Amino acid sequence: MKLSLFSALATTLTLAAALPAVPVPRTDTDPTHGYISQPTPGTHIAPGAAFDFNYMPSADYCRSTYAFSVWLVTDAPTSLAPVDAFMSGHFFGRFDYPNYPGKCSSVLPLCGGAVPYPKNPPPPQLTMPDFSKSPGGFGSSRSASDQTMQLAVIEEWSGCAIDAPLGVSMSLTYVPVIYNATTSS
Repeated sequence: MKLSLFSALATTLTLAAALPAVPVPRTDTDPTHGYISQPTPGTHIAPGAAFDFNYMPSADYCRSTYAFSVWLVTDAPTSLAPVDAFMSGHFFGRFDYPNYPGKCSSVLPLCGGAVPYPKNPPPPQLTMPDFSKSPGGFGSSRSASDQTMQLAVIEEWSGCAIDAPLGVSMSLTYVPVIYNATTSS
């Protein structure tokens, strides 16, 4: 599924509203939240290098994960106020996760095949962008070393709660990674 301009904007605005300007340690241990198991916090990743990626979505009984988007946030937003550039980073993609191809019943009328057969599963590795290379057009390059960035995932999900919100819910998780580290960890 291709990401439309509206979907990209909606996802970005969700990320902007939820991601703090200064990273804070994750304090929840609720297993119903999705989490990034790879890379681990503080992983050093060189520009252009492939790195292991694994996201465990929150899909479970009575909770369906529809898709999740992966972002590398280089400068976190501080508000949702309209500005020329409220966030910067790199979009890795929007991926599907296989979950619950089952049938609905009178007990679970909102159940069913969220994504029984994913068409765009996440790859086992992502490639760190090289910001020292121009993205083309009027875009310019910029070098950085020892830069802490956030690898962020926004998950789209819905559950069978009667008081569920209108539309899908979106959750956010992220891990700090070190871009172009010049020292070993």
